Amino acid sequence: MRAGVALLVAALMALPVGAAPVARVVSLSLCADQFLLALDAQAQIAGLTRLSGDPHLSPYADRAAGLPIHDGTAESVLMLKPDLVIAGGYARAQTVGMLERLGVPILRLKTPQTLADIPPQVEQVADALGRDPQGRALADRLRARLSEPAPGVRPTAALYRPGGEVPGSRGIVNDMMKAAGLENIGGTLSGRPNGRVAVESLLLNPPDLLVLDHPALAAARADMALASFPIAWWLCASPASIEAVEQLADVAGKALGMTGNGVDRP
Repeated sequence: MRAGVALLVAALMALPVGAAPVARVVSLSLCADQFLLALDAQAQIAGLTRLSGDPHLSPYADRAAGLPIHDGTAESVLMLKPDLVIAGGYARAQTVGMLERLGVPILRLKTPQTLADIPPQVEQVADALGRDPQGRALADRLRARLSEPAPGVRPTAALYRPGGEVPGSRGIVNDMMKAAGLENIGGTLSGRPNGRVAVESLLLNPPDLLVLDHPALAAARADMALASFPIAWWLCASPASIEAVEQLADVAGKALGMTGNGVDRP
């Protein structure tokens, strides 16, 4: 224990004091990784999570190639000598608390609940990095891709995850589906905002489209169309969530047998 504390203190003492702009930033969660990578801040990244380079979980895995990673502990983060640590909603509370007690500058990011929450957070991260022009440019591009879905009846849809989890009316999945021109009925199927649904219930009350991030139900077509959409695009609320909307609309449209660019969007 004493050795560990001594290591922390020594690493902290080696941190630059009052350095500006931020030269070394460390991310503490997969979702925070994505904001840094979306901003192309590789030159300032001193450390990402181990999941940042996993293409199954991160849509920006290719941008993380060759960048340093850490194991999520306060010791490993301090050894990277960060000027700033960015903690997303899924960062280890113990690590964040230890770093704060040691006086390490930390930017806490709230988990975006809607797509509209994401561009301001891009600007927040960019401001902390001293990359205001890049942040504004990216945020403007993301805002330009946001639009209200076309009026009229929309195909019903649900996202089915391993274990029967079906996201409902709360969170980024619902907002992505809405933006893609789909009506998410996950909450109706589970009877609560977010819950689990048995396969039998899906087959008895099928949506027009069942979106899968795994092939478990590929044979159980019933009266619904099936579409595969990788979990990497659903896992975090990040710039990738907005980038994925058009892809989701295209995938849904093809599965539903629609023409053009997929589900109708403005």
